[in-house]
Amino acid sequence: VFLTTLAALATLARAVPALRRVARQARESLLYGHERRGGALERGEEEEKKTKPRGIDLMIARNRKMNSDASVKNGRGFQPRASDVFITTYAKCGTTWTMQILQQLRSGGDMEFEEITEAIPWDVLAMDCGQNLDDDQKYQPRCFKSHEQWQHIAKGGRYVYVARHPEDAMLSFLKFLPKWMCVPETMPVTVEEFVDAIFAGASNSGLIWNHFAGWYSQRNNPNVLWLFFEDLKADLRTSVLRIAKFLGMQPNKELVDLVVKMSHFSYMKEEQSKFDDHFVFNRVKKQMGLEGFAHRATKVRKSGGKVGEGKQALPKHILDKLSSKWEMIMTAQTGLKTYSDLREAIYKAYPEYYEEEKLMKYFKSPL
Repeated sequence: VFLTTLAALATLARAVPALRRVARQARESLLYGHERRGGALERGEEEEKKTKPRGIDLMIARNRKMNSDASVKNGRGFQPRASDVFITTYAKCGTTWTMQILQQLRSGGDMEFEEITEAIPWDVLAMDCGQNLDDDQKYQPRCFKSHEQWQHIAKGGRYVYVARHPEDAMLSFLKFLPKWMCVPETMPVTVEEFVDAIFAGASNSGLIWNHFAGWYSQRNNPNVLWLFFEDLKADLRTSVLRIAKFLGMQPNKELVDLVVKMSHFSYMKEEQSKFDDHFVFNRVKKQMGLEGFAHRATKVRKSGGKVGEGKQALPKHILDKLSSKWEMIMTAQTGLKTYSDLREAIYKAYPEYYEEEKLMKYFKSPL
């Protein structure tokens, strides 16, 4: 019995280290297993954050599908008539406003359209919207909307180009584009995300500074008239007269008064459904993956159209980014250091439009 007991104790002694290892492993599992699993969970959450779509991602993806390649090719490649007029801008620089001025000048006050893009087709979206750019229009001259850069736009017509301070245009674009693309309000697009996306090429029109530079090269082209959003705000009547002269029109005072009235913010606000792009949206939403969505963007906003709002509302680091882009593109390509320099250069290039005596001398009747 004694010998048997000694043998059992010896076996137990040999087993103790192994038991100790098992106990240690069990203890470590209890102590650290949760921590390791928690780390995996945290990593998983981080990966989910990376893969979960943000509002800016939705905006970019949907905007890319807004116009088909075939429609863009059609819009850039069609042959305009020499009398055709393109209302051309970078986005949010007064496009719809200027469209309304031309529509009322040529029609004498006709508002019989559901939405203004029916009456004035958008060049690169016309095919997608079921419109034929070669068709006659109800009134003459034929007019077209465009956000194309000079190097891309169809050549052979006449062009009214409207510019706006990049700070104000960027802020207005931020307020408009996410809504147009049906980005949920629960996924807000920050100003930093938006500006970075535009800098990275999210806009179908490229960068505003390249847009300016290309059209600035055509300032001496007799078929190009430069206007500024700020001048439309400051003196709408004189801007209407500049456009009328460019069109070769001789309107009487009654027509000018009517056009000014119908192009004023208060009038367009009352008729805002005619200026909200729903005609385009309803025809391209399927290709954008927005079938079943309702259009909720508007252009004639109560807080919209303010001059200088961008400088007040945008953070300093964003304003610095915009200024840096001006220097990198506009100053490098044109020598113009500021937006104010651009305006002054255009005024000098168009004395017959921006010197009051020369402008008014064109018209045969008192206005």
